[in-house]
Amino acid sequence: MKDKSKTLMKRITSSSVYARLDTQVGLLILLIVSFSCSTVGIYIYNVCYNHTINTLVDRCETSYQYLLQNLDMTIFGEVTTKDDVTKDIYEKNYNLLSQVRQLIAAKYLYTATYNEDNEYIYQIDAISMNSKDFRYPGELIETEFQDDVQRAMSGEYVISNDILSTDWGDIFTAFYPVYENKKVVGIIGISFYAHDEKQLYIKLQVFTTIFISIVCYLSSILAKHFFKRISNPHFQDIYNTDSLTGLKNRNAYDVDTNNIIHRRMLDEYTLVLADLNGLKVINDKYGHQHGDAYIKFAAAALISDNHKDYVVYRIGGDEFAILFSHQNIERIETYIKQTKNTLRDISNINLPIASLAMGWAKCEGKDLGAWESAQEKADYAMYTDKKAFYSKNKEMVMRKNRG
Repeated sequence: MKDKSKTLMKRITSSSVYARLDTQVGLLILLIVSFSCSTVGIYIYNVCYNHTINTLVDRCETSYQYLLQNLDMTIFGEVTTKDDVTKDIYEKNYNLLSQVRQLIAAKYLYTATYNEDNEYIYQIDAISMNSKDFRYPGELIETEFQDDVQRAMSGEYVISNDILSTDWGDIFTAFYPVYENKKVVGIIGISFYAHDEKQLYIKLQVFTTIFISIVCYLSSILAKHFFKRISNPHFQDIYNTDSLTGLKNRNAYDVDTNNIIHRRMLDEYTLVLADLNGLKVINDKYGHQHGDAYIKFAAAALISDNHKDYVVYRIGGDEFAILFSHQNIERIETYIKQTKNTLRDISNINLPIASLAMGWAKCEGKDLGAWESAQEKADYAMYTDKKAFYSKNKEMVMRKNRG
């Protein structure tokens, strides 16, 4: 019995967490839900983000077309230095750009061209002249925008595909070429303040990530829970049922004890081990049919108690395990006594020598080591009971022979 108990424990020990079927199901559901939620989340994020970008592009395009029809193109040759702010043409076009900027709620709206040294310079900046960001005609375009301005001066529409982080904040920029006599003479630059939009999408990313994580975690836990309930129903799953007695078999014993250990609920249980006395003698003397009857009588006795606080398993040829979901020792000792009496009563006619050796042990911990200790203690107690049985029988035989 001890060797078989150790073999049983090795099977539990050697089974990795990832080898458990319910864990594999949980991981599979985790991957499926994670992939599905991530795909939907990315799709929704991109649709919303692209819609925002497209809206900004439309505002830029509308403003550009309006300015092409109303802007005085001569400014690109006449407004190139700070002193040009006093000219009527500057004031006229400054007022136009300021009105458009206010209408479209742009952060920046300006025109630019190049000077005699082929350096890219501001011309008319539509923001207030009192602003610290205001640029006078002739001031150089910032280095980070010069490449975009150069592309626009080459005739390309340069439009951001993203919201940019700059020293002025989060902005969306666009640069459009301005033609005169089929020649690019300058550009129109438009920038929208997009801090709120960017923060919104950062929060959306964070929320989506947290939401997907929570959904995946809950899905995995629920999948494992329902899988256990569906795949291991009491007395219905043929793979977990002993065909001779109808009790749960050793496979069910392995699964149930392993689950208890992984749920860290072991210290709520008590283990009782039982072994038939003299089964080999019955098999040898009367045949295996009588031996099977002996096993059935024992199984019937073990489940004769009407309480619902225990589960009985047949874990070997003549070996049984009983798991109690509590540690009420008085109740367990009563169960052992009643079981032995019941076996004697129901087998008295056909097998008057039928009896069980039984021993119990509380699980005094939550981990595998505590379970191994309980196995050993219950096994030792059961063998002590068996030894006492054979010693008593031997004494009775000796007395009978002397009589």
